Amino acid sequence: MLTIQENISLRSKTTMKIGGVARYYAELKTKEEVGEAAQFAKEKGIPLILIGGGSNTIFADSTINALIVKIAAEKVTIEKNTVSVEAGKYLATLINELAEKDLDLSPLTGIPGTLGGAIRGNAGQGFGGIWIDTYIESVDVFVNGEWETLTKEKCEFTYRTSRFKTMNSPIIWSCVLRIPTRSKEEVKPEVERLLKKRIETQPHVKTAGSCFLSVSKEFPAWKLIDAAGLRGHRIGDIEISEKHANFLINTGNATFQDAKNLVEYIQATVPEKLHVEMRFIEEGGDLAY
Repeated sequence: MLTIQENISLRSKTTMKIGGVARYYAELKTKEEVGEAAQFAKEKGIPLILIGGGSNTIFADSTINALIVKIAAEKVTIEKNTVSVEAGKYLATLINELAEKDLDLSPLTGIPGTLGGAIRGNAGQGFGGIWIDTYIESVDVFVNGEWETLTKEKCEFTYRTSRFKTMNSPIIWSCVLRIPTRSKEEVKPEVERLLKKRIETQPHVKTAGSCFLSVSKEFPAWKLIDAAGLRGHRIGDIEISEKHANFLINTGNATFQDAKNLVEYIQATVPEKLHVEMRFIEEGGDLAY
């Protein structure tokens, strides 16, 4: 039976630590609860918004009139190179657990959040790198009141996006991955090396992750922002990271409006057109960008 909570703080649910409260909030542990959540939102006439680990999302500072849900299921089943994983599994934990089984998902090291969020945004390296769709065989998703199993091709993965971004409130429940074999003695040092590189080059305090999509391999977003002289620029308590110019940092008690103002300032200052990768969710549940 689904448990619905009311007026739950969203600051504690997101890595940027910005936002007001969710009018309704639920954590989904079973497929039955997924259907109940969708029915609840339909009866209330409100949006259903899925969050993973809370990265890549900033909520408005008021009450978000929506049902915010998080997948709490994280079961992993391994059969040789085939791995079935529920979407609530944190990607970092999955990488380490697979390494113990001599399976190599190390190219995705350092990506925050859950598997479900990674699938929705086709998380991974930059242009020309490895993204999560490299490993995906199929995805189970609840959309428009029905369960569907989509092949990799039907997910329509491209750079930092997928078909799920255009669906009507999809709930990604699980996926099947095909993971290459590699000894843990090789995988573990590689994970440590990549994690160290991420820590050295990216901020890890009160940030939602990459803010803008890169224009191309030659022109990553951080380079364009840096070239415009914006590294370290600040509006209110939101600052463009000195360490990586495509990351916005909450330096204190930043507001949703601070973040929006800085995003719009960057877009107006950088000559190239930059598209926002993060979700900015307004009080009615709509996306600002």
